[in-house]
Amino acid sequence: MAVIEDVPGVKVKIHIGDVDCTEYDDPDAPVNQAAQPTSSKYIESHDDTEFGINIAVDENYQWGYKNHVLSFQAYIDSMSLRGLMVQKKDLSVDGRYASTIKDTNEFRRETGSWLSRNLKFSAVKTIDNASKERIKKDIEVARDLGVIQVKVYRKTNHGILHGYKPHYLGKGSACEFAEKSLKGKAISHGATFSAAKTIQSPQYYDCRDLPEDNGPIAIFQFHYRSKQALQQELIIPTTVSTRSATFDGLSEAERDRLAMERLEQINEEKRIKKENMPVIKREFDEVFDLTEDDDNSGRHTKIPRISEAIDLTNE
Repeated sequence: MAVIEDVPGVKVKIHIGDVDCTEYDDPDAPVNQAAQPTSSKYIESHDDTEFGINIAVDENYQWGYKNHVLSFQAYIDSMSLRGLMVQKKDLSVDGRYASTIKDTNEFRRETGSWLSRNLKFSAVKTIDNASKERIKKDIEVARDLGVIQVKVYRKTNHGILHGYKPHYLGKGSACEFAEKSLKGKAISHGATFSAAKTIQSPQYYDCRDLPEDNGPIAIFQFHYRSKQALQQELIIPTTVSTRSATFDGLSEAERDRLAMERLEQINEEKRIKKENMPVIKREFDEVFDLTEDDDNSGRHTKIPRISEAIDLTNE
């Protein structure tokens, strides 16, 4: 769960199927500014999978200033979703509050009905022969593709907002981009919505910023990628198959490591074999044959006599 030390008691996390996503540090995380501290993480996304943004506030948060409320505004791929307001009175007896943004609400003017659609990850599909206009448009959209962002504001609540009807978002289940618009980007997924379902009219509140804050007091952002894309961006290590019988696909460093391990294994086998080898002692004496004729007296023949002592103590 992402936590910002400068704003204690406020936490944000992403979950899939009620399971918290594992968070990985962002190597290019922005430098925190005192006015707007930011947490930036990477998470793994999956094809055609619904997800939610979990908001949590506990007793460590400092309430009281101007009787303010907390407003959590969620964005996905730079598109604004519905917000969430939390007041001190919303906390439980033990001082905790938790809720999940897992859908978006919209009003269809042509039918006069309210609809809700769940958030989900969808694999990015590319179009080869796209027009220049399409490429230009997709480049703008792809600039913020693959990012979930939650901005936290301190606001004052001025009561129920009547007549508010957010427009139709228009983003369906497709996630297609011109191939050239994604050049050089390790983008694997985009956010889309599930099929719409009719809901009752939701309630909105008129929340106004505290002017002295000059923007959000905290920003939480999550870059979502497939496992392969996370490996491509060096966020997580590449998995090497242990079943591979060749060096294909191994880096030079991995090959050197395997070669060194094999060399150490060979040397260890030699050492053990040498320690278990029987010790053989050989002694050599020289014996001269004196029965030779005088003509050969100057050329004494050396007859080797070999005696062997075999150390059997190793058996």
